Amino acid sequence: MIVLFLAACGETPLPFVPTPAPTPERPHQLTVSALTRGTGVPIAGAELRVDGTTVATGANGSAAISALRGARVSASAAGFDAAEGSVPASGDLRIDMRSNVVRGVVTDGRGKPVEGVRIFVDGNAQVARSDARGRYELPAVPETGTLVYKMPGYRLGEIPIDEQMTKDVALEPFEAHALYAPASVFEAPGRLDEMLSLIDRSEINAMVIDVKETGGNLYWATDLPIAHQVGSVMEHPLFELDKLLPKLKQRGIYTIARMVSMKDNTLGAARPDLAVKNAATGKPWTDNIGGIWLDPSAPGVAEYLAAIAGDLADKGFDEVQLDYIRFFSDGPYDLADTNLPNTQSVRLPAIRRVLRVVSDALAHRKAFLSADCFPIAFIVPDDQGIGQRPEVIMPYVDYFSPMVYPSHYGPGVFGFPVPNEHPYEVINQSLKIMNQERAGLPMAIRPWIQDFGYGDFPPYSAADVQAEMKAARDNGTKGFMIWNASARFTEAALGPPRPDESAGPMTSTAHAASSAAAPSPSGSSSP
Repeated sequence: MIVLFLAACGETPLPFVPTPAPTPERPHQLTVSALTRGTGVPIAGAELRVDGTTVATGANGSAAISALRGARVSASAAGFDAAEGSVPASGDLRIDMRSNVVRGVVTDGRGKPVEGVRIFVDGNAQVARSDARGRYELPAVPETGTLVYKMPGYRLGEIPIDEQMTKDVALEPFEAHALYAPASVFEAPGRLDEMLSLIDRSEINAMVIDVKETGGNLYWATDLPIAHQVGSVMEHPLFELDKLLPKLKQRGIYTIARMVSMKDNTLGAARPDLAVKNAATGKPWTDNIGGIWLDPSAPGVAEYLAAIAGDLADKGFDEVQLDYIRFFSDGPYDLADTNLPNTQSVRLPAIRRVLRVVSDALAHRKAFLSADCFPIAFIVPDDQGIGQRPEVIMPYVDYFSPMVYPSHYGPGVFGFPVPNEHPYEVINQSLKIMNQERAGLPMAIRPWIQDFGYGDFPPYSAADVQAEMKAARDNGTKGFMIWNASARFTEAALGPPRPDESAGPMTSTAHAASSAAAPSPSGSSSP
């Protein structure tokens, strides 16, 4: 109608001119630089990806790309978290990448490198170890969390992760001077307070707490499925770890969970396939006092112990100690039937595997691992029928705990008609042999010593106990643990408190040595 109207008026119609299409934007050239976040150090070899094209940065951390404005450029490089940036309208692009490798040097506070320290992020399975110069390198470290530095003979290090990825740490030495705390200490009114009072008055700074005895019951509350399946969880747990452990740690007490391993009436009855069998009856074999023994070579035994040890570590114990980590004894041997032939060539690998599985479970946890053993198998050339030998136990524990009770050495050992009467000499010679056997291993020796009389022998005096302590000190052990089945100890044998000592974890690198000297790389006795 409009055209007709214009024509009727004698006007020439205007031509229709379409709006021209915009000129397509073309990629433009720019330089992308990959730099270390916080330091600005160039990252050579970083891969830059944009629009399906990948290029690598050169020695200066840069590379030329062609891309549209607003395109996303992603960057990746070994040892760094992935990052990305957006192509600007003009100019170049800088991508800051966070280094996720922690490096440093671990010393003993006097500047001497410490070899064999385990370094890991709390909750992560990846573990690094320091080398002979104390150097370490731990990759894939997250942006937040806690770095753990774990070495027997030293306080645990718990260092927060921050922007500083070079961390030189000076570990502080620590020796546990411990008392044995059986269930009676927690059951009888006033017994725990009595022991804590003794600890306050003396050099004692640690407790070895029974958490699982030969009956197999677990003395604490746990959600472990396997424990509930076999009935080892008590209806009324002996103690609440979420209350007990903080109470002890507030007093500076190092906590050791003692768990009996291969003697277990509960698990053996619920799972006969895991127990030594009676060849005549097919039922679990029992020793002279009716105790059921687990078969270390049976599949599942190591895993059960590892699950329990892991739970104790997660609950907050500083150390998990395996007792009865050996083959059965003290019963009708001719009726005992094990999963594999009961020979030394089978016993040693079986015990080694159990220790390895438990050790692996604790390797990336804060708690240390220790194991009790008879000293005789480290003095004579065979395993004495129980599967304990230096090469089997020492490589897998943080603390090796020989029960060097002089009263338990037979007549003639080390040339003494009555070894019980020579506490210093017997322990001194035992530990000298054990120090030779542990050479080169990142573990420490912390022996059990006695404060009791055994059999016809009279109770040990303060002088006897102090002689044992001196033998331990003279052989460089990292402390000692005192056994008395009724937890009645000779206070006169104990030294005064050591006020400057701390059992708690280190949380700072403030006193770390400089890395310039070593540059970081890229009653009765326990069995």
